[in-house]
Amino acid sequence: MVDVDTARRQYDELGFDTLPVISGSKEAFALAWQKRLPYRLWQNAPQDANIGIRGGGLVDVAFIDCDELKAFETVTNHLAGLGYRGDSYPVVQTASGEGRHIYITLTGVLSGNARNLSLEVGKGEFRYGAGAFVVAPPSVLGNGCGYKLISGDFSIRPILEVKDILPLLGNREMPTKSKRLSRKALALLNGNVEIINFYPSRSEAEQSLITSMINTGLNFREVLDLFNRYPCAGKYDALKAKNSRNAERWLRHSYDNATQWAKEHESKARQVAKSAIEWAESRAWRGRTGAIDQLIYLAHTGIAYKAGRLFYAADCRTLADMAGVSHMTATRSTWRLCKSGLIIPDKSAVADNANTYQLVNLDKPLHSLRTSIVRKCNTLSNHDVFRYGGLGKSAGQIYAALQTSPATIDELAEITGRHIKTIERALERMARLADPLTGEYLPMVTSDEDGTYHPCPVDLDRIAHIINTAGTAERQRKEHLRERRSHRRSLDLGRHSKKDSPQASGDTEKV
Repeated sequence: MVDVDTARRQYDELGFDTLPVISGSKEAFALAWQKRLPYRLWQNAPQDANIGIRGGGLVDVAFIDCDELKAFETVTNHLAGLGYRGDSYPVVQTASGEGRHIYITLTGVLSGNARNLSLEVGKGEFRYGAGAFVVAPPSVLGNGCGYKLISGDFSIRPILEVKDILPLLGNREMPTKSKRLSRKALALLNGNVEIINFYPSRSEAEQSLITSMINTGLNFREVLDLFNRYPCAGKYDALKAKNSRNAERWLRHSYDNATQWAKEHESKARQVAKSAIEWAESRAWRGRTGAIDQLIYLAHTGIAYKAGRLFYAADCRTLADMAGVSHMTATRSTWRLCKSGLIIPDKSAVADNANTYQLVNLDKPLHSLRTSIVRKCNTLSNHDVFRYGGLGKSAGQIYAALQTSPATIDELAEITGRHIKTIERALERMARLADPLTGEYLPMVTSDEDGTYHPCPVDLDRIAHIINTAGTAERQRKEHLRERRSHRRSLDLGRHSKKDSPQASGDTEKV
């Protein structure tokens, strides 16, 4: 049997994303394993770590996890009906001896990261996407039993569409969240004594950790899960050793207090970012690129607010995903925002570090950007309906404005900042939408005799399918993930090549 290091190299060659798993267990070794690149996850991994394979990767791998033989037999029969013989795909026997992991390639978009198999199929899960992983061979658990490939080849997997998988799944989705904690919070979470000693007591250290988690966006159940999995400062563990219910009540009380404190004591940077968000949302951004610039600026301010810093890192692909545009569009819009003085470039991107920017305090009015104060107008432009090739961002702003109150074309021009001709074209298209297959009339807006427009209740997801933009955001996100991984792997290979070169090892030939 190969060792973990050899298996890791083989999995990497297959296009799998791997991660270290705590020795003798099925728990991931590192935090935020859902977003971090494999080579970073392995940098500080212990020598005796097990290995896991994350869903997605360059080859969109997914796993049908059968906890019992009944479920495995049902799944193999289903795959046989799709034309895949039982020996034609990789099957891993789990440490229990009864469980099976079937490796497949999933095409298409399925929300979440894991779902239970239906009751008719049996006990198990379908795991997919970067938020899910399985322990892989040659990992061994604490009982001495390990994972092993019992049939098939990892390089040859069934290629299944979402419609092929849905008959196996139950309705209950199990979403997995990934939030990024600060380095100090991670140190506290892992029980770093040097950091803990900065605080007067273990209780205060854990209170600080809870506050940091709240600012990151974690809810109480997520905080509780982390406190149960990691040592932290020790206060919660000491209470839990005596009475688990009292420990949870203490943690809940601490969480509620920290939530209230975080609301009343926002940092100066968060206050500036929050003010900038409110400023951007309450104005009509005029000009041909106004709709895009508003969305990209909101993406910048959102990143700054979450980071809690006026100096923040933002790559063009993250901005594009947040605003629902292409990364080139996000790059051009960021340049315009820098030129207008709303944000200031700080440091250029180097290797795998993104560009950094400074968010400008808007206490003093800026005159280089064409905006005017109107009532607050939040857009729906991130929905696939309003992507490029669909109805467009201007239509998204117009439809969002009508959600607040009916309006005429002139009023919509004042609210959104869009040109009257642009508004007329967008309204006309939204008013004439129809399903080409059924011929069903599906208007998004309607108008009175006096020219006042009203929104119609519609299913935006259905509209997106009709105009062929459904799934655009998810496909773009996955493509951006592939591009990031490819870039980081290139950098990693470059570092290894430099390290192994004769010049680096001192084996240069004297001339």
